[in-house]
Amino acid sequence: MNPGLEKHIYSVQKESLILNKLKELKEAAWKLPVKDTGSYRFAKKYANKTRALIEEGVHAFGEEAGETEQMALSFFKLLEAKLDLSGRKEAPTEEEVKAAIEQLKDVGRFSFFTTMVILPGGVVSLLGLELLARKFGIKGFNLIPSSFRKKKKTNLPAKPGPSPLE
Repeated sequence: MNPGLEKHIYSVQKESLILNKLKELKEAAWKLPVKDTGSYRFAKKYANKTRALIEEGVHAFGEEAGETEQMALSFFKLLEAKLDLSGRKEAPTEEEVKAAIEQLKDVGRFSFFTTMVILPGGVVSLLGLELLARKFGIKGFNLIPSSFRKKKKTNLPAKPGPSPLE
């Protein structure tokens, strides 16, 4: 027999013996009598609550993953509608894609923005976070949706002129 193979078999057998001994010790430890003291009851209650919270967290994580999948599908439909992908023959321009992606970002910003606005001092906190990000040189950091930001000047006249019907 190959000496390397013999060494490997011996190693696996030794590992198996150690694991079996550890399992026996664990079983013996679980069978030890436990005094029903206040600290034991507290530890048991704490362990049961922790287990329940972990199970609840795992369940919530699964639900959140499903909701995120639904959101991604909704965003894809929104992006497809915004770019009119099914009704056009040529690919969308780079500007159209950038505008659509910015709109998708605004959906997330809007949900965060509305949550923060409800909280006392939320608007000030949003502005403070944006100013802090700019101070540290983080470019393009916006928590406020584009429709709530100050618009840049356009080429439209300041005062409406006479209507063509007049």
